[in-house]
Amino acid sequence: MNGKKILGIALLTAGLAIGPAAAADLWLHLKVEGGRHHDELAEINLPLSMVESFAPMLQGKVRGGSRIRLRDRDYDVDELRRIWRQLEDGPDATYVTVNEPDSKVKIAKRGGYLVMTALERDGGRHGDNVEARIPVSVVGALLSGSGDGLDVGAALRELVRYGEGELMTVVSDEETVRIWVDAVAER
Repeated sequence: MNGKKILGIALLTAGLAIGPAAAADLWLHLKVEGGRHHDELAEINLPLSMVESFAPMLQGKVRGGSRIRLRDRDYDVDELRRIWRQLEDGPDATYVTVNEPDSKVKIAKRGGYLVMTALERDGGRHGDNVEARIPVSVVGALLSGSGDGLDVGAALRELVRYGEGELMTVVSDEETVRIWVDAVAER
């Protein structure tokens, strides 16, 4: 995973995951271990209040042509909003399971969180494992905008209500990436 991709994931996730403490009291952490030489380490620790100040910059990046591709089909933001309204009001359950020879993906709603897991297999070996947990209300806030835009600011504000927690873990043969929020400035 390259640095730009990791930073993008960190900023997006930051825009999606916080809680009961004030933004000024919480920190977003991104830690990457491993890499090509298996001894590399990168850590980013940002106060959530700083991440919130990025919202106006991110807002412009998630407008116009915002689409998500699932199983050879593109969905625009309005379609995602319609799907989300049904999922948001539905019971806790696994809503999507895709098993293919080289990957397995599950999307579920559990205990107030949207839980996404993905396992990628590479030639019969394990490849990348991704696990993300995003509060349901944060996803709703992100999709609360109008037109083809996502409301990153609303998502960040909603995240602040949630406080500490694990947001995403990516494990591959070469590296481990972990993103979480807590009240500790440095790890």
